[in-house]
Amino acid sequence: MELYYLHYLQYPHFFFLPTKYSVSFAIMDIAVIVFAFLVWLNDKYYNEQISIRVFSIADKKFIEDVIVRQMNMHGISNIVRKENKIEFYKGKNKAGEVRYKLDEKGNPLYIDKKWVIEVEAPEYILHNIDHELWSLIGTKQ
Repeated sequence: MELYYLHYLQYPHFFFLPTKYSVSFAIMDIAVIVFAFLVWLNDKYYNEQISIRVFSIADKKFIEDVIVRQMNMHGISNIVRKENKIEFYKGKNKAGEVRYKLDEKGNPLYIDKKWVIEVEAPEYILHNIDHELWSLIGTKQ
């Protein structure tokens, strides 16, 4: 019995499967490829989806530096600075926006020596801003 088993492993018989197994493996392969493609599409859609985050940042230069740099990585062609917001355009389409939160008098909100801003941008850019913000907090402590 052992001799037959060793002889079976010596030759690659598994490459010559009966038709029913070949078809089964082909169906499983196609299912895995389709599933991987659908996961990729879902991830791409999620990362390009526009979201909003609220940040409180002590330094206005940080806002200009980090957020503008991250938006430039998105391929921004034009930056429009208005009274209480910064708009980012990719071609003629609006790609993102930074708004200063306002108090009841219409002044930018400044609480505990921090500016409160609302960033509207694609999810992956917000994720990058989160990472830079936390790394900045980590270096100051």
